[in-house]
Amino acid sequence: MGGHQEGYARPPHPTGEKLYNDQEIIAGKGMMYTAWAVNPFQSTLNAETFRETVLRRSEIVKEALRKARGATTAQMVDVIFDAISTKGGLFVTNINLYPTMMAEAAHLMMPAVHPGEMNLTSMSGERRLRLSERFMDPPGSAKPDCIISADIANTLKAMYLKEGNAKMADRFKGFNWKTEEDAFNDGFRLMGAKDVGGEIHSQGGETGNLATYELLRKAGNNGVQLPIKEVKNGKLIGTEMLYTDKFGTDDGLAHFKPSPWNGFFKSVQGQKDKYRFWVNNGRINEIWQTGYHDQHNPTMKERWPMAPLEINPDDAKELGISNGDIVELFNDYGATYAMAYITPEAKRNQVFMQFGHFNGVVGDVVTEAVDRNVLPDYKHTWANIRKVTSGEYKSTVSFKSRQYKA
Repeated sequence: MGGHQEGYARPPHPTGEKLYNDQEIIAGKGMMYTAWAVNPFQSTLNAETFRETVLRRSEIVKEALRKARGATTAQMVDVIFDAISTKGGLFVTNINLYPTMMAEAAHLMMPAVHPGEMNLTSMSGERRLRLSERFMDPPGSAKPDCIISADIANTLKAMYLKEGNAKMADRFKGFNWKTEEDAFNDGFRLMGAKDVGGEIHSQGGETGNLATYELLRKAGNNGVQLPIKEVKNGKLIGTEMLYTDKFGTDDGLAHFKPSPWNGFFKSVQGQKDKYRFWVNNGRINEIWQTGYHDQHNPTMKERWPMAPLEINPDDAKELGISNGDIVELFNDYGATYAMAYITPEAKRNQVFMQFGHFNGVVGDVVTEAVDRNVLPDYKHTWANIRKVTSGEYKSTVSFKSRQYKA
């Protein structure tokens, strides 16, 4: 249903149409919103408007539930349905490792687990499949994503069967998973295989079935590079390099196609004409993802207490900004705050702000513009900047150059 930075879904979405989820929600559509392993309140486009809309619509449901004193579960379901179908409410489910900013809107939360608390099979950018084994218990009732999926599917199946709706119940069959290995075997390995001369070989070029927990456990950190060719002497034999003979094109040759730029989106151009600074945003190496772990790490939180905003020294001087000052970025889409970080590498009239920080959301000033046809062209925006406080973090944060110099 779209990436965590752009709430957008393209075909083959079930409707067969391109669907901009965030804008559907903002327009008052939809009845239930599930944020699974993402935190769109911090990471989506046009985040301020989206966040305000979801909070307002979720509050409609919360208010209805507060009045349902002493109600049974079945009665609460009716209350919720009435709130979302007649009053514009939105039921929000949040599934994540920790309560995030999204939890403010949630009516239902399902705690998940991370590697180390579960058995995880994952593949890197070099197609290397590994098994990372569980070495500690998860907290409380937290479960792996696949088991949460199975619980949801099996509950819905049972409810439809109780109603006598076999057709709908059939949509939720096949989730009899008790462990992560069950899900792996039922998904990744769900392909035919045959035994040839004591060795296992794949049929039709499909090789996922060859990988088992036992073989991946033996492979250790080396794992195996997909696609798997065969199992030989109890070892998975992978593929080091793809396309050694030809590419997967109609003629087997590499195709270099033009990629013309069509100019700024209309809404982006509207900001360019009004505001001074082009706002780049992205990650910084020191903080993992949106800081969902690091915000609970005192050392990391002290080092990066707020989203840094890299700004050119001449621009900073002109605006009266020094390292450690809190500044506000604002435009027609919203406003956000950041920690000034002066660096000569920043170009004049351009700034770079960390994406996804829990204290300072750059998405609040990002336009809603996203390319509806290709993946993805988005996050374009301009904003003005003003100084809010002086030296808030000057004495606690280092502002040395983050550039590596040999």
